[in-house]
Amino acid sequence: MAGSTPVVTQPLPSKEQALFRSVIKHYENKQYKKAVKAADQILKKFPDHGETLAMKGLTLNHQDGKKEEAYELVRKGLKADLKSHVCWHVYG
Repeated sequence: MAGSTPVVTQPLPSKEQALFRSVIKHYENKQYKKAVKAADQILKKFPDHGETLAMKGLTLNHQDGKKEEAYELVRKGLKADLKSHVCWHVYG
């Protein structure tokens, strides 16, 4: 396709991979504030990491008054990593 740039997602370094696993674990345990905090640590170094953006959005969706921000983060995450099954799963 002319004019479109392919999105190539680099895997996270091992420290951030461990943090990402903790985001998922905290989300599953309904520890949403801890999940957001861990996601923010990853996004500080990798602001365009699609799966982290999507998981942060999913987590914020469970907090009062954050639905719009959550939806935007999920969309931004999907846009950053169109081939990620995690992003598509979160998007619905």
